[in-house]
Amino acid sequence: MRYRSRVWLSGFLFSFFCVFISSGSLLAQQTTGGKASNAIDQLTGPIALHPDPLVFQILAASTNVNTVKSFAGWMGKNATLKGSELQDAAQKAGFDAPYVALAPFPQVVQMMAQQPEWTKALGQAYTADEKAVFDSIQRLRAQAFEAGNLKTTSQQKVETQTTSSGQQVIVVQPANPQVIYVPTYNPQTVYVAAPPPPPSGASVAGAAAVGFTAGVIIGSSHNSYYRNYDDYWEDREDYYQDRQQNYQQNQDQRQANSQANQDQRQSNAQANQDQRQKNAQANQPQRQASAQANQEQRQANAQANQPQRQSGSPSAQPQMAGGQSQRQSGGVRQASAQSSGLSSGGLGGYESGSTTRAQSSRGSSSLSSSRGGGGGGGRRR
Repeated sequence: MRYRSRVWLSGFLFSFFCVFISSGSLLAQQTTGGKASNAIDQLTGPIALHPDPLVFQILAASTNVNTVKSFAGWMGKNATLKGSELQDAAQKAGFDAPYVALAPFPQVVQMMAQQPEWTKALGQAYTADEKAVFDSIQRLRAQAFEAGNLKTTSQQKVETQTTSSGQQVIVVQPANPQVIYVPTYNPQTVYVAAPPPPPSGASVAGAAAVGFTAGVIIGSSHNSYYRNYDDYWEDREDYYQDRQQNYQQNQDQRQANSQANQDQRQSNAQANQDQRQKNAQANQPQRQASAQANQEQRQANAQANQPQRQSGSPSAQPQMAGGQSQRQSGGVRQASAQSSGLSSGGLGGYESGSTTRAQSSRGSSSLSSSRGGGGGGGRRR
């Protein structure tokens, strides 16, 4: 029995990954007609048609790709455990609820571990915008439903429900709440093309676009791990309503704080302006008093210096007068001398000069006589 299970699991994984790898264009390009072109659609395509209880756990587990790898390794070492026994062991090993819930579905865990880049991208998208991820799932489900590839079967129940806000959502639940089937399909075609009609004599199930693995019985002790999509949708609406209310409250609070700060700044500016005016008014008398005191001091200093300046002026005037008198006296004496010289030179001087010239003439005559007498005497000898 164990051998048959392993053979079945190996065959499933081989076929699943052949389909998954061949659908790489879903992750790299747009599908026919431009549908599922959104980048998130490319990530959610491989799981959008899974039953809601599995979708929630896959998304939650994808947020930590390293734990996914670790959990896959742990499951490989505990392959002999099944069902609730395996889940109990995973819980004791310290794995979180999403991994415990996925323990009975080794094909899902192996898919996530062997495609780490896709798992990581899906987890990042889910963490960044949970609403966008679920909107993508709803969009893809609607496309598969229109193509006739998503419908109620003996393995699952597909319903369209209306939320409290009036939004239409497609929920996929196990036909038997205690048994979950994992669908297998080609993400490249299941959302855009109806399955071809079965050939003559072939079963309709064999020609269906969506197949199913063997059902997994969920123990009642761990049934609480698996949430239904409609429950999530109600919770999500409550969450977004609360978030919107919180956003509005925060917005109102920011506006109130901004207004309060603006009023406070204006009040402070007015108070500062008033204080500057009061200071200016208070300092004005002091400045005027200082200016008046300085003016009076300059005037007092000018008055005190005035007598000294006046007393210094007469002492200089006598000196100037003495010099002028001296110059005048010198001029008188010079004039007197000139007058005296003129008198003696003009009258007495003229006479004196005549006398002198007369005396000189007489002297010359005496000298001539002397010379002449001497000559005669000589001649007398």
